[in-house]
Amino acid sequence: MIEPHATYRYVTGVNNFASILRFDARDILSNTNEVEYGIIHRLYAKRTSEKSEDCENEGMSSLRIGAPGEQVLPWERTYVPERTDCHAGPQTREVMRWEIAQKYFLDPDFGGALVNGRRNVLTTTADFSGIAFLTEPRHLSPLISRLRVFTSARTDAEWDIDYDFKEHRINASTALINYHIGEFTLGGGDAFAQALPGIVTSDTMQQDFNQFRVLLGYGHPNKRGFSGATAFGFDANLGFLQYATAQTSYAWDCCGVSLEYRRFALGSVRNENQFRFSFNLANVGSFGNLRKQERLY
Repeated sequence: MIEPHATYRYVTGVNNFASILRFDARDILSNTNEVEYGIIHRLYAKRTSEKSEDCENEGMSSLRIGAPGEQVLPWERTYVPERTDCHAGPQTREVMRWEIAQKYFLDPDFGGALVNGRRNVLTTTADFSGIAFLTEPRHLSPLISRLRVFTSARTDAEWDIDYDFKEHRINASTALINYHIGEFTLGGGDAFAQALPGIVTSDTMQQDFNQFRVLLGYGHPNKRGFSGATAFGFDANLGFLQYATAQTSYAWDCCGVSLEYRRFALGSVRNENQFRFSFNLANVGSFGNLRKQERLY
């Protein structure tokens, strides 16, 4: 199945962008006049056996590297296929999804919000790609490719690429793979990104980024009893462990508690230990400093 799409967006009225204090994602909204266009290729497979594959894996762990909630590294978005009903008989499921898209900016300076020679992050670019690409006015965004493959209910893989035709280079390339065995999950990934042209001016500063990541976990957010996960990020260029995190939780019928330890070793940029917790009441809310978007599962 092939699905072409095109979207026109026009936003105006943000005339004091430089004076807005930056607290969250709402504060990077800017004027824009743009067209987003792309195409999605989908490949489906039909299971004809009487035994339901989804019923075999009922209760399988939902933990995965690159989960939608993570915001620490540039592999934030992972497509998770919808599960079919648990019943015997023929079933159809999506085994591949490949999306290619690009934006054309009719207003290349975004109503005066763009600053030359500086890394600019705006709502329209952050929603399109996890990698910043604006350092000067431009009409065309990089071309993004998002390839997701689901060979079985136990395995999913993803390969994302951002290619900049203006700079004639790959801005970022991220590969992820997850394997599930019941409540257990093993995940791995490689994230590569290059610094924006003109931003890095010192020979001692790192021009590109290449990190390997491993995740091990047991359980999922709705599981009663114990769940836990740990993840590591290793810098392939500098040869050292950049960060490590461990998270555990225990859930009863009425409530649950989560604990997390996170270690960052990013040189002069960030070098710290973090301890976080969260206490949750069913159907009421949560208390603590462990936010949902920072959880491993």
